[in-house]
Amino acid sequence: MEGIAEFSGFWLLYLVFACVGFWCWNRLFFWLKPGSDLRRFFHMLGAVLVFTPAPIAAESVYFAPAMVVFPFTLLTSSLDNAMYAANWFLGGLIVGAVVLAVIQLIRFLQKREEAVAES
Repeated sequence: MEGIAEFSGFWLLYLVFACVGFWCWNRLFFWLKPGSDLRRFFHMLGAVLVFTPAPIAAESVYFAPAMVVFPFTLLTSSLDNAMYAANWFLGGLIVGAVVLAVIQLIRFLQKREEAVAES
């Protein structure tokens, strides 16, 4: 992780532009009903794509956005060599799925509480 601290200015710049990219990604799904589960899922996919870091090589301490590392490693070597970056994406998807599940549980409990309060 020292690669992240060493290039913190560049990571801050990437974070700013990644937030703009994530905002644009969210606007792509204007046609889905606001607050729908499918829209939340697509927002989570966008967050994983834009914000997931990965080491630039399998044993490296230097990180880069995984959406850059995976395709370039795939182009310059084989799929087997690029799978470490795909594992970072899978880890991000698992974290995103857990966050979505917790949000759904909270929404379910709130709706159930409101239904009991109205009765």
